[in-house]
Amino acid sequence: MVQAVIIGPGAIGLCMGAALMQAGHAVTFAARQGFDTLKMTKTGSDPVTWPAEVVTAPDAVKDAPDWVFLCVKTHQVAGAADWLRAAVGERTRVAILQNGVEHAERVAPWVKAGTPLVPVVIDLPAVRPAAGEVVWHSRALMTVADTDNGRDLCALFAGSFLTARASADYVTENWKKLCMNAPSGAITALTGQPMGVLHRPGIAAIVQALLEECVAVGRAEGADLPDTLIPQQMEAFLAEDPQAGNSMYEDWKAGRETEWDARNGVIVRKGKAHGIATPVSTLLVPLLAAQRP
Repeated sequence: MVQAVIIGPGAIGLCMGAALMQAGHAVTFAARQGFDTLKMTKTGSDPVTWPAEVVTAPDAVKDAPDWVFLCVKTHQVAGAADWLRAAVGERTRVAILQNGVEHAERVAPWVKAGTPLVPVVIDLPAVRPAAGEVVWHSRALMTVADTDNGRDLCALFAGSFLTARASADYVTENWKKLCMNAPSGAITALTGQPMGVLHRPGIAAIVQALLEECVAVGRAEGADLPDTLIPQQMEAFLAEDPQAGNSMYEDWKAGRETEWDARNGVIVRKGKAHGIATPVSTLLVPLLAAQRP
């Protein structure tokens, strides 16, 4: 059994807690709002409930855990700095469950030098209806790099509902997810419409241009992204339920700040670093940045 602290008990953080507790580990949630139980429901199944240990102030974290799971949004990392300082000790490893491809770069300034950081690609569609409650829709897959720390992280979830795997090509896995997130998140947040908007005149062409830019930059970053990825991803986008959204669209709809920088700004930044033109992303990023929560 390991001791784990989860910073950010949103939908993903609650699912991580549920999987860890199901696997027999001790979990503490670091949250602004307390809750007594964790209730997880998989769509179509009965809910499962666990007692929840929750601390609502950084100074309430008394002992450094074996693992910290950072599950806040990318733009909330600085706001979680006090929690990181309180929870990360000499033997603590930090799993970073966020969107984008800059996990370690984003978190490293807020932890002690040398702290093991384990970026995670998470594919787990879920929503949090209320504090301590999460509804998990379908799949639950975690991908990490095939390193000692990555394999140790995967081993924590043996016996849980979560499938955790170590990939020899984590860079590719990470960019594949960005190729899905960057176009769909930007276009739904900017239009204020779910995925059916892609069927309106000209919208699919913009989405494909964003996807092509993401693929070009990802390849320059070392990702193995085949030519077939673009038509396959476009086919998947167009086959989506017209009322389907995504986390960036849901954040926009709820009046929250979106992850535009981690999903779209990164394509412009890394494109410039590699001398790759990203005209569509360069046009849309200032519009995304100008949206007010």
